[in-house]
Amino acid sequence: MRTWLPLVIVVALISLGLWFAESPPEELLGKRPTPQQHTQAADLVIRDARTRHFNQEGTLAYRVDAERITYFQFARRDRADLTEPRILFYQDKQPTWHTESKTGVAHNNGQRVVLRGDVKIDELPKPGGVQLRTQSITIEPRKEYAETDKVVTITSGPNRTQGKGLRAYLNEDRVEILSEVESIYETK
Repeated sequence: MRTWLPLVIVVALISLGLWFAESPPEELLGKRPTPQQHTQAADLVIRDARTRHFNQEGTLAYRVDAERITYFQFARRDRADLTEPRILFYQDKQPTWHTESKTGVAHNNGQRVVLRGDVKIDELPKPGGVQLRTQSITIEPRKEYAETDKVVTITSGPNRTQGKGLRAYLNEDRVEILSEVESIYETK
């Protein structure tokens, strides 16, 4: 019996050491996470994400690509934090608008996406299409609608328009600048 005792003690010490190394300090102290701390933890993290979204007819409406998507599920809503998101809108199987930014947040299963940081929206095909630039914009992808209250710069070839606030109806190729509009047009 004595020959087993040192082996049992060594195994117990190793197990105890591994348990201490793998356990967060709160668990060692007997503390449990609060409900707020539980909801702060990400439910899912996807790297190099590629998603496709289809309309009711079954054709590709838009796609969302991102370097990383961090998804959170809350009691009444959800949120996805996007790193370097890109959205590509389609009409009749052809890409029509391309967006990109540094970060983004998608709310309620992607019904509303807020893009922030050097936001670029380009009409396709490039070159020759309209280009929109701003620091922040809210997009409703299913409606192909975008709006912002920030300063927006729109360029098309040598022509440039700048203003504050914007409503963009991407499916209609219609853009409204809301105030403080200044334009520079080059005549041919």
